[in-house]
Amino acid sequence: MDRLRPPAVAGSFYPSDSRKLNELLDDCFFSNPLGPQGIKSAAGIFAGLVPHAGFVYSGPCAAHLYASLDPSIRRIIMIGVNHRARGARAALSRCEYWETPFGNVPVDQDANDFLQTRVDFLQRDDVAHEREHSIEVQLPFLQRRLEDFAFVPISLSDLSLQECEKIGAAVAELYESETSRQRKTAILASTDLNHYLSPREIDELDRTALEPVLGLDPAGLMNIVEKESLTMCGFIPTAVMLMAANALGAKRAQLLKHCHSGDVSRMDEVVGYASVALER
Repeated sequence: MDRLRPPAVAGSFYPSDSRKLNELLDDCFFSNPLGPQGIKSAAGIFAGLVPHAGFVYSGPCAAHLYASLDPSIRRIIMIGVNHRARGARAALSRCEYWETPFGNVPVDQDANDFLQTRVDFLQRDDVAHEREHSIEVQLPFLQRRLEDFAFVPISLSDLSLQECEKIGAAVAELYESETSRQRKTAILASTDLNHYLSPREIDELDRTALEPVLGLDPAGLMNIVEKESLTMCGFIPTAVMLMAANALGAKRAQLLKHCHSGDVSRMDEVVGYASVALER
């Protein structure tokens, strides 16, 4: 087993210097209505959706969700997209730790074992993770927000509805196992919304994508992405998160923030971002 996964996008998606990273995260947290420390956290939030672009663009949007997380959370089940479809289609991490400028985050290998006994196509495969940013960029936010935690990175590419259902059921079972041992847990999906269209088109298509998310309808999300040819890169991780959340009794999904990259710098083609919180 490899001991450490080094960061792949430090210095590009976010600063590699810890001081500069802290300063940028300060800016992200100050830009959300809960303030820099997120002291108005909602204890009922147990799952959610966050974007994964460069922090300058999507960081303030992501901070809306992270500022709302209960800092006593000890386990994060982080479901990301494998943009390049390298390695296994459904991949856990073999590494003991993932490195960021703030230090190392432990991977919960016991949770990996738990998931692999329930999902036969879920593999420990670092090729799927080594150049991928969708999970990595969430870690500095979590390190700033949570006091002490381990995480379970799950990288997904091309899966069927039935395969998503199987992983979602296993994630829900893992969540219940963790909470029964008094380890407060959250399930997060990492995705951007639609890509490289005009701001008007992005707003319209993002509403189309967010409707089934806010309706807690994972099958509906997968159907609408295919039917409308939406370019929401992480719709599969989002569907898995929703399936797990529904199995755990999700009652409500709340849109905390929706924006796009053109809100930061004027451009003709933009990418959409959203933070969504789920409560029971």
